[in-house]
Amino acid sequence: MNIKKIITDRHYQTWPSWHIIYEWENEISKSLNLPLKNSPGINKYIFFLVKNLKRVNKKLFKGRFDSFLNEILVLNAKNSFYFEMHPKGHKQFSNFRKTIPIIVDFFSKSKIEFYKEMYADCPYLLITSLEVLNFLEENHIKTKLIHFPISLPSMYKLLPNQFIEKKYDIVLAGRTNVVLWDYLKRYEKSHPEVEYLYQIEQNGELYYKSNLNGIIGNFHTRQEYINLIKLARISFYSTPGIDGGEKRTNGFNPVTPRFLELLSAGCHIIGRYPKNSETDYYKLETICPSTNSYSDFKNQLNIVLNLDPPIKRNSEYLENHYTSTRIEILKKINE
Repeated sequence: MNIKKIITDRHYQTWPSWHIIYEWENEISKSLNLPLKNSPGINKYIFFLVKNLKRVNKKLFKGRFDSFLNEILVLNAKNSFYFEMHPKGHKQFSNFRKTIPIIVDFFSKSKIEFYKEMYADCPYLLITSLEVLNFLEENHIKTKLIHFPISLPSMYKLLPNQFIEKKYDIVLAGRTNVVLWDYLKRYEKSHPEVEYLYQIEQNGELYYKSNLNGIIGNFHTRQEYINLIKLARISFYSTPGIDGGEKRTNGFNPVTPRFLELLSAGCHIIGRYPKNSETDYYKLETICPSTNSYSDFKNQLNIVLNLDPPIKRNSEYLENHYTSTRIEILKKINE
């Protein structure tokens, strides 16, 4: 398929969770020599207008509906890759012919029949989560599915002999798993000397606070976040669909970019996650056995607090998960 461009939302999506998507886009754009083009935006109102006009005058729109929508909605998005944070609930440029969407988060089990129809015209549907891809296959989606796992942008490549200075025992990046947090508070009672940083909200802004030294500062930019986690000897990681997250994800437990980012930062990881096709694919067990009791937590933390940063191990693991390896999948599509 002759892909000519990458459609991006960077001209209006500024939320931090999009930053890594733009880094993926930049690397793919440079590697495949594909220009970045701003997305046409949300066109659901035009879609429903045309759909209702078609109902009023079927003869006028007979045979012209798709072509009309392509002209109005698709605009310059033909023959493109497009990272879609969530599947769209309406027809737009990303689910028409000659656009290949890469869906990052899919949590809508109950709407599977609806999404079958929405994405039926796409030549391929790239899915980052193997667990979700298996679910879609089990529900007989007709669009050709391709596994396109999340990756770490190659700009964060960790070298096997790289030195990373560590300042804090533990940094809890982003949302903290409630079970691991409870374990840490329990551990703190008998180990008050262990320093950890965690997020708090103050005056509408997020700050990181040390249990020993108070507020450290706020870290809003992507680079500030990366620099902060590099200072951690240890961090916690959990998949999003457990310990209260089941409602938000409908039980799906994708491995998220944070796991790879923590490895790139040279951290030991205390993890909590279920065993499924997704966690098996990323071989989480080889990095951080799932913590299923306070005893597990205490024993693991006692061990890693006395170890050097696992630079060589993390570097070897990440060799299979840089964005450069995922680009090979896109090359095959574009042959």
